[in-house]
Amino acid sequence: MLTLVPTPIGNLSDISKRAIEALNEADIVFCEDTRVTKKLLSLLQIDLNKTFIAMHSHNENEIISQIDVSIFDKNVVYVSDAGMPGISDPGSKLIQFAQENNIKYDVIPGANALLTAFVASGFEGEFTFFGFLPHKGKDREKKLNNVINHDKIAILYESPHRIEKLLSELKKEIPNRIVFFAKELTKMYQTFIKDEVKNINLNNTKGEWVVIIDKTEKNDVLTFTYDDILALKLHPKEKAKLLSQISTKSTKEIYNELINL
Repeated sequence: MLTLVPTPIGNLSDISKRAIEALNEADIVFCEDTRVTKKLLSLLQIDLNKTFIAMHSHNENEIISQIDVSIFDKNVVYVSDAGMPGISDPGSKLIQFAQENNIKYDVIPGANALLTAFVASGFEGEFTFFGFLPHKGKDREKKLNNVINHDKIAILYESPHRIEKLLSELKKEIPNRIVFFAKELTKMYQTFIKDEVKNINLNNTKGEWVVIIDKTEKNDVLTFTYDDILALKLHPKEKAKLLSQISTKSTKEIYNELINL
């Protein structure tokens, strides 16, 4: 069968007995990075006499296309580098493969950064997990706009290389909104920061970050549909710019469509 096994996000003691048992019994280990997984198993004093297969975001489709279902006659596990597989990490496609091929599978619960941070934030209510923002350009601008205008609490992951950029963007767009920043969860230098965005400064950006943004007040948001904007008496260029914000099309594509109406 196939078992998805969560691994600690920082503190090694957060590994569960079930996870250790699954890793001990595994014959084949699919993992995001074989070096990271072998180091973890060594620390847990688990025998490394297993078959390790690297499966990450860049080769996931290729690896799955080559899998022979007969390997699941053995104990197969999948682990990501840290946390719950399938949450901004590979794993979901392996589950889909198991479902499509009637392969027995199980998922062991365990450490997860977004849920840990959400509870630590003290926010209450429904939330939406947006994962990582695109690195740059129009795609990033559109997704960030969606996040900050969302009617539920929004949760993001961000890397140490782009956390200052994200903070700068939030200060520009929503300076008075309450935001919670958490980094290095369960580790020695775990840090929590909660305040209005305009008051937040990050002295040390090292480590992986979870950012939780309080929901916008409904009366603060003007909602326009595509047709609403089409009906506005605006120059086609201005109209195209607005429509591109709520569409997958570029401003240029929409402008060409508008002048040909």
